[in-house]
Amino acid sequence: MTIKPEDLMALKTWGQAVTAPDGRIFFVESQINKQTNSVEHRIMQIEHNGSSWTSARPFTHGPTDTLPQISPDGHYLAFLSRRSGSNQVWIMPLKGGEARQLTQIKGGIKDFTWHPHGQKVVVIAHLFRGLIENEKSGDHSSPGLQSDDGLAYRFTRDVKIITKQYYKFDGSGFLGDFIDTAVSVDISTNTVQVMTPGLEDVFNPVFSHDGATLFYLQRPKMSADANPQIREIFSYTGLMSQQLTHLGLAISRVIVHPNGKTLVFTASDPQDLGYGNEKLWLYDLETDQAKCLSDELDRPVGDHTLTDVAGLPLDKPVVSRDGEWVFMSLSDQGRVNLWKFSLTGQKSPKAITQNAWTVYSYASHPSGLVVLASNPLCPSTLLIMDEDGTFVSEPHNVPLPWTDDELAMPVAYQATSRDGTKVDAWILFPSLPKKNVPMILQVHGGPMAMYGYRFMFEMQFLRSLGYAVIYGNPRGSLGYGHDFCRAIIGHWGDKDYADVMAILDDALQGPGQERCDHQNIGIIGGSYGGFMVNWAIAHTDRFRCAVSMRSVVNRFSAMGTSDLGWLRVAQYGTKPWWEDPEPYWQQSPLRYASSIHTPLLIEHQMNDYRLPLEQGEQLYHALKYLGRDVKMILYPNESHGMTRNGEPWHRVFRLQQIAIWFAAYLQQ
Repeated sequence: MTIKPEDLMALKTWGQAVTAPDGRIFFVESQINKQTNSVEHRIMQIEHNGSSWTSARPFTHGPTDTLPQISPDGHYLAFLSRRSGSNQVWIMPLKGGEARQLTQIKGGIKDFTWHPHGQKVVVIAHLFRGLIENEKSGDHSSPGLQSDDGLAYRFTRDVKIITKQYYKFDGSGFLGDFIDTAVSVDISTNTVQVMTPGLEDVFNPVFSHDGATLFYLQRPKMSADANPQIREIFSYTGLMSQQLTHLGLAISRVIVHPNGKTLVFTASDPQDLGYGNEKLWLYDLETDQAKCLSDELDRPVGDHTLTDVAGLPLDKPVVSRDGEWVFMSLSDQGRVNLWKFSLTGQKSPKAITQNAWTVYSYASHPSGLVVLASNPLCPSTLLIMDEDGTFVSEPHNVPLPWTDDELAMPVAYQATSRDGTKVDAWILFPSLPKKNVPMILQVHGGPMAMYGYRFMFEMQFLRSLGYAVIYGNPRGSLGYGHDFCRAIIGHWGDKDYADVMAILDDALQGPGQERCDHQNIGIIGGSYGGFMVNWAIAHTDRFRCAVSMRSVVNRFSAMGTSDLGWLRVAQYGTKPWWEDPEPYWQQSPLRYASSIHTPLLIEHQMNDYRLPLEQGEQLYHALKYLGRDVKMILYPNESHGMTRNGEPWHRVFRLQQIAIWFAAYLQQ
C-alpha cells in the first residue's frame, strides 16, 4: 500500500509533556483538521501505574491548547489557548472542572511562568507600543474610536515606520511597533502590571524560588540592532530591572537551580556565525561568574535534527533531585540523547541514553524524567526513566495510520569525501525487492542542522512511491564538532558539494549497489539544501531532474532583502556586499545558470523573509530566458518554514507536485 500525501492529515504527534505531583502526565496532542486547514492542539492526560499505561484521554478539548504548566501547589494546570480569539492564558483545576480565562490582553501571550507562591503568573505579552489593551478593544462599536484621533489610531496601526536594521523576521513578518513585554497578572483579581517597559523584546521568564526576583532574557540596547542574536540575562526585583550577564552570547533556556544561587542556561556564540556548538552554562549569582559545562564534548546541546512532523518541544535543562547534576539533550551524529552534566564540575558529562532516536521533550517526574522521543518509524514515543536512564515504563507510541510494514528503517553507511573526510549517510529502500530502483538524493537546510534518527514523512512517502531515498550530513552540519561545522564558512559549494556527491557515490558503491539504478537519479533540497541543488545541477549533469525549494540563488541580492542578511558579511571578509561583490557573487548559483540543463522545479513561499521570493524568481527567469525546462510553484501567505508549519493543504499539494515532477523524469 502506498503512503499518500493526504496521510499527513491523519498523523498525530505528542509534545510538551509535564508531570503533576500525583504522577499524572499531561502532554499536547497535535493533529491536522483538514476541514479547517489548521493544526489543532489539545492537552491529554495519562498515567503509568507501575506495570502499564492507562489510556490517554483529553484533559482539554482544544483546539488550540498548548504549553501546559502545573501550578506550584499542584492544584491547577495553566495553558495557552486561542479559544477567545487570541492566544491567552487559561487555568483549570487538576481535579477537573471548567477552564477559566486568566488574561485578556490584545496582541496575545507568547509565554508565561507561575509565581512560586501561585497567586499570579507573569506573561510575555505582544503589546502594541508597549500599551496594555483588552483583546476585544478596537472594534467598530468602541466609543473612543469614533473621533478623528481614534479612527487614525485604529486605521494606521498597520503602518510600518522603520528606523532599525533588524526590522523583520521570517515567520513573524515586519516587527513594527509590537514589543514582547513581561506583564504580571494577579490570578484572583485579574489586575495587570507591566514589569519590563522598554523597546526590546523579553523572553524566557522564570522566578527565583522565593518569588522575589524575575529573571528573563533581553537584547542589550547597545547590540539590539547590530546583532539581534545577542541575548543577556536580566533580573527584575522590587520595581527595578538590571542586566546581570555581559557575555555577548545568544542565551536561551534559562532555569533557576533549587539552591537559589545559580542559573543554568544554554547559549551559542554569535562570533561563530551560526557554525558553532550551542553550549550548557552555569551562572553564579553571588560571584557573577559564568562557567561552561559542555565544552569538552565538542557537540551542541539541544535538538538540532530536522523533521517535517514534529511534536511540540520542551527541552529546558532539568536539575537532578540531589541538585548535583543537570539533564540536557545533546545532538551527536544524527542522534539526540539525554546527558547529565556535573554542576560542581568535578565529574565528566555522561550520556544517560544512547539510542538511535531524537529526544525533543523532557521534564521532571516523581520517578525521574518523563521523555518524548522520535525515531524513523514513529514521530512520538512517551516513556518514563529514572535519573540514570533506566526505563521505568515501556515505550508508549503515538498511533499511526499505517501498519508497520509500510514504513522502513534507514540503512546507515559512511561516505568518504575526496579529501578523506568521513560523512554519515543513510538510505531508505522501497518495499518491493526489485532492482534498478530510481534514487532521490535529499540535502538538508541550514546548513547548520542535521539529518538523523527521526521520523520524516516526506522521505517515507517518496520511498513508498518506489524510490530509494538517500540523505546525509555533509560538512556544515551540526552534531559532528566545531571544526566540521565551520569548514564551509564563506565557501559553500566546495567541501560540502564534494561531501554530498560522495554520499551519492558511496550509496551506489555500497548499500545501493545491487538495487539502485545508477543512471536514474533526482535531487531535492530546501533553503541551503536548495542552494546545493542549484549548485549541483550547475556543476554536473548526473541528475535526471531536480527540486529546489525556498533556495539561495543570489547571495548578493539576498544580503539586502533577507531578514538577517547583514549578519552574513563576516562570512565573506570585512567589506560589505556593495564594496566587494565578488565573494557574494561567487557563492551565487545564479552565476552558473547557463550551465544548468537539468529539468528544475522551483518552489518558493511568498512570505519568506529568510530567502525572499526574488531568489526563486531570479533563477526561474534566467532558465526561462535560456529556454530550459523549468517550472515554479509559489505558495501565498507562507513563510520559510512551510514544510514544517505551513497550511496543511499547501503541504499536501506540495508533496503531490513533487511526486508528479519526479514521476515525469525518473523511469520506473
